Amino acid sequence: MWNQQQDEKLRQLATEAQQYPAKTRMRQIALTKLVKAIRESGQLCRPHRGKFMGFYEEIYDEACNRVFLYICQNIDNYDTNKGEVLQWVNFLIRKRFPDAVNSIFGTLAIFPEDSSIKRVSIDELNQLKYRHNNPLLSSEIIAWIESDPDGFFQQTYVTNHPEANFKFLALKRIEGYSWKELESKLGISLKTLSGFHDRCLKNLPGQLKDYLN
Repeated sequence: MWNQQQDEKLRQLATEAQQYPAKTRMRQIALTKLVKAIRESGQLCRPHRGKFMGFYEEIYDEACNRVFLYICQNIDNYDTNKGEVLQWVNFLIRKRFPDAVNSIFGTLAIFPEDSSIKRVSIDELNQLKYRHNNPLLSSEIIAWIESDPDGFFQQTYVTNHPEANFKFLALKRIEGYSWKELESKLGISLKTLSGFHDRCLKNLPGQLKDYLN
């Protein structure tokens, strides 16, 4: 059962990360510990659970990864006086969930101003076709992924499958492994692996800019 000591541990990790200058190794280490502790807390909310049958985990994974990236880039925005770390994180997950839905379904799922959800029929979902489109990776980006200086690529993974992290998948694809081979190796569907991988790639340009600035 979650208790005040565990909340205190997350607060300490967050404030520790804030004490170090941005983009320093010590801040990166602290952020990696923080994200790991949040993931393992078992206290993350699951907005709109029961909807988007067959796609919910993929959407939830996308929302969480967006939040963890935001936390790593904006940890200084966390204010201990306004609430616990998990309250902040769960607020962000709810806020980012519509973006994650739109990332996967485009205009099929609509979040009006009242935050209600337009139900999407199973027939419509079955008509979705996965588009396999890998952006070209430059040698600089490949080196960046391989070194993973802040540990974020290894901490970004398919829900409940830390072995299927972005760093592993990206490097295996660069080595020439097919999605079918990776599906067999990891026991995770090709569609889930490739969809997760491609969404991570779409986020690379902005991350790279932040990292090199």
